[in-house]
Amino acid sequence: MSTYFCSDSHAFHGNIMKYCRRTAFMTPSDLAAFLELESSGGDFRSLRISDESIDKMNRGLVANINARVGSDDVLWFLGDWVFGYGGDYFRNARWFRDQIHCRTINFVWGNHDDRRIGNLFAATFDQVEINLGDVRMTLNHYPMLTWSGQHHGSVERPNIHLYGHVHALYQRDLESCPIKYSQAWAALDVGFDGHDYQVWSLDEILDCLRPKLQALEVLKRESGQFDPFRGRSSRG
Repeated sequence: MSTYFCSDSHAFHGNIMKYCRRTAFMTPSDLAAFLELESSGGDFRSLRISDESIDKMNRGLVANINARVGSDDVLWFLGDWVFGYGGDYFRNARWFRDQIHCRTINFVWGNHDDRRIGNLFAATFDQVEINLGDVRMTLNHYPMLTWSGQHHGSVERPNIHLYGHVHALYQRDLESCPIKYSQAWAALDVGFDGHDYQVWSLDEILDCLRPKLQALEVLKRESGQFDPFRGRSSRG
């Protein structure tokens, strides 16, 4: 059994395809219209993404999940499952769940989720702390500055934070991250938009965060603070 992580599928959400540049799923005509608006500085609100493109995105995300996550694996999903209005929302949520082979999906609520879909998942949380071997994780839909035991994190015994919500903004544009010492902030956006629309394995997560865990150890040593994100010195 393996464990995987992801966030922010936004299935059935045409607007997310525009604002998060999910061009890989657009039909040729939608893509041409999108690129024309982008190059001219036009208003994306004037572009309606076709049902064909939306269906291609939905099925593409499902295919990517099923290609890696087996029926006996565990998938942690960090929010923003599907989009829709009224009864369509619940039908969309059910359809998306039925396409995924994994039997155990643990869900962390996002801001676009209706809690009445909770029965689709093995368990649901607002925030949760889990352990996988020597790795401790705090999972939340939203990026958090600090979390329990953050300052104890090291390369040998990682204590990390996984989140979604911002659609890979901090990965694409490092200067957009408002957090001081972001180079030592051992947190990762596990959304689809920052990973070629793929789920994340634990090894992939640790490969990304290992330099930050190393930087945290250096920061603690050089600043004389055992918890620099809370300004706590080694002297208390």
